[in-house]
Amino acid sequence: MAQYPLPCDDEHMNHIATEEQQHIAAQDPVTDEVPEELLRLASHLCGCEVTPEALLDDKRLLALAPSTLDEGKRRALCDVASLARSQHALRRNLARAEGFLSGFAEHSPSPLWIKDRSGSYVMGNAALLGFFGIHNIVGKDDSHFWPEDVRQSLEEQDRAVLENGEVIKTMETSHDGRRHWLVHKFPIDVDGEPFLGGSAIDMTTEVEKERALIRHDNFYVLLSKLSAIISRAKTLEALCLDTCRAAAHQPGIEIVDISRADSATGGLKLFTSATREGAEHEWRDSDSGTPDGSAVADWFVPELAGAAVSTGTMQFSNDLNTGCQRRKIASCMAIPLMANGKCWGVISFYSRRQDFFDSFWRERAGELGNELSFGLERLINAKELHRLARTNALSGLPSRLQFDEEIAALAAANARGSVLLININRFDELSSAYGNSAAIGLMREFAQRLRGEVAERMVLSHVGVGRFALFYPADEARAPLDYIRDTLVPLLQGSYQIEQQKIWCTINVGVASLPEDGTTADELLVKAWDALAGARNMDERIGVYDRDSDHALARLISLEAELREAVDRKEFVNFYQPKIDLKTGRLAGAEALVRWRHPTRGLVPPVEFVPVLERTGLVIEVGRQVMQRAMEDWRQWYDDGLMPPQIAVNVAPAQFRCDSLFHDIETSLNIAEAHMQPLSIEITESALVSDHARVVDILTRVRNLEVPIAIDDFGTGYSSLAYLVTLPVDVLKVDRSFVMKMTHDAGYMGLVSTIVSLAHNLDLKVVAEGIETEEEAKLLRLLRCEQGQGYLYSRPVPAEDFAALLRR
Repeated sequence: MAQYPLPCDDEHMNHIATEEQQHIAAQDPVTDEVPEELLRLASHLCGCEVTPEALLDDKRLLALAPSTLDEGKRRALCDVASLARSQHALRRNLARAEGFLSGFAEHSPSPLWIKDRSGSYVMGNAALLGFFGIHNIVGKDDSHFWPEDVRQSLEEQDRAVLENGEVIKTMETSHDGRRHWLVHKFPIDVDGEPFLGGSAIDMTTEVEKERALIRHDNFYVLLSKLSAIISRAKTLEALCLDTCRAAAHQPGIEIVDISRADSATGGLKLFTSATREGAEHEWRDSDSGTPDGSAVADWFVPELAGAAVSTGTMQFSNDLNTGCQRRKIASCMAIPLMANGKCWGVISFYSRRQDFFDSFWRERAGELGNELSFGLERLINAKELHRLARTNALSGLPSRLQFDEEIAALAAANARGSVLLININRFDELSSAYGNSAAIGLMREFAQRLRGEVAERMVLSHVGVGRFALFYPADEARAPLDYIRDTLVPLLQGSYQIEQQKIWCTINVGVASLPEDGTTADELLVKAWDALAGARNMDERIGVYDRDSDHALARLISLEAELREAVDRKEFVNFYQPKIDLKTGRLAGAEALVRWRHPTRGLVPPVEFVPVLERTGLVIEVGRQVMQRAMEDWRQWYDDGLMPPQIAVNVAPAQFRCDSLFHDIETSLNIAEAHMQPLSIEITESALVSDHARVVDILTRVRNLEVPIAIDDFGTGYSSLAYLVTLPVDVLKVDRSFVMKMTHDAGYMGLVSTIVSLAHNLDLKVVAEGIETEEEAKLLRLLRCEQGQGYLYSRPVPAEDFAALLRR
């Protein structure tokens, strides 16, 4: 214990007085808390009665102490005073602490309590008493307030706190679920004696806020999922079922269903549904039940859903008493679903909790309805556009697009059958004669007859103006041609009463086979049209596609592509066949003949590619290249001192239709120097048939360049001989077919003799083609034919070989 010297006067006393002593004296003048023993000891030392106030006040104690007091007693008096002040301070602090604790406990809104080791309450504040509804809790235990199972659980917690020194925190909820408490239990040690302290903080507001936030988050997570469902849904069924599936997993929701409204009757029919347990259903029209669906779902509330449809507003019921006993549904919410300004149906939510659909749902459910309505409207409009795109507006039959898809599906399933392309003959003429309105009426009546006759398993489509396509399965009882002759032609061909007019209609039908003629609608219709066109050209009603001719056409198309590349790469070369003077046997000229030096096939005979050149117009460029190369070769031979003869070049009819022919001839002549007359041209009789005046003009200008002109293959083409008088022609070439037959056919001998005589009478020379035997050459000499060419003298040879021939 600290000891302080007792001062001898007032001034000295003021210096040793502590702040604590002054604070106690100022704050607490009451001194009845000073122990009697200390007062008696102080009085004995002073030799007079010392009061509690004096003992606690240094100035007053100084005044009472006699001046003769020795040093030992003075020190003892100082220790007594110090001890009195310390005890007084301790008592005061304890009283304050007890007051603080009592105030906190009494006025705390949270229940507070202390239990002893036996579980009896030794303290409980007003909040705890109010919670239990009693006036005194001291001495009672939990068996007075809780059922047995709860009491046992509490005792286990208390035991863990007291025996293990644990601090336990738990969240407790009232039986009705409306109040929530955060309970703390902790150990208290008082002089080695264990006690259990506890507090219960009311967390009801915080829990409700947290639940509201979670419900808010869950709801908008559902909206987010719904947006994703809408973006990926391809059908109404998928959209509605996925929506029900996602919504049924919302906390508190037991079942979600979507019903469709019947626009005709106004009734409701369940469309899709899903439950929390995972049960799902898509309701078909064939499902049993009344139109409102009440007989097919034990939870359905038709009155609520019907009210949502009729009013166009959300409907709620939080205390259902009828209609849902088996499912124990207590609350229901029905949200109308709008599409294109009309009520399409209703989405209904069901909960087993009463009053579940509170203001939260009332305020936000419209967002869900709007989102789902948007998705429904998008799919409904897309489906309608899909239907319109696949329906012919004039006839109401499936369109060409639908036919394409149907044929693709059949081909994928390895189906077999025939595509019948039915064409109304002269439809354009009928439209011009009777008017567009009557023509459309005819197509509609035509389509109706087809629709009424065609079996459902056949695929019927309106594929063009006045054209209809029908897929006829291979396993039908009758063959396709029999079906056309016996059914379609009698049905469709004949008179139609359209408005006030009677229109007579005839048809043609083309037939192509799946999969032999193609596996797509485009391939089959093109080939059916080829068959139809071929039949019409032969004045037949029905045409079947000829695959052999198609293969030939495909080869021609492929060959055309190769020829175009060959022209660009200049793969065509000249071969030269000599012309011999039949009287002297000397070289009198040569004919330039085109050959194709294919990069992989080698030399390709002219019979394989020349017809394609003529059909495609490539003969113009190839003919230009042949003429220019012939003059380049002639010039090279001339420069080599070989005295080359005149070179004859064939000019095709297509070249006469080209404005550059005369310029091409001039350019070629300039290569070899025109004054040496290196060039002659040969034309076929067919070139004279088209635009005769133009041909005569060009030939006259060519003749003025001193270029001789020969008629090739004379006698096989143009039958009129008048052109021989009007054309500037110099030579007639007898076709090789006549030369080959004249040795053993007197008729052909007379024909050749006539041609030679005719030519000589017109002052024309004669060249015979295709001479292969000495007998043929001898007869031609007797007939006074001037020149001949053929294998007897030489095959066509490359320019190098012809140069060698010139050298010999």
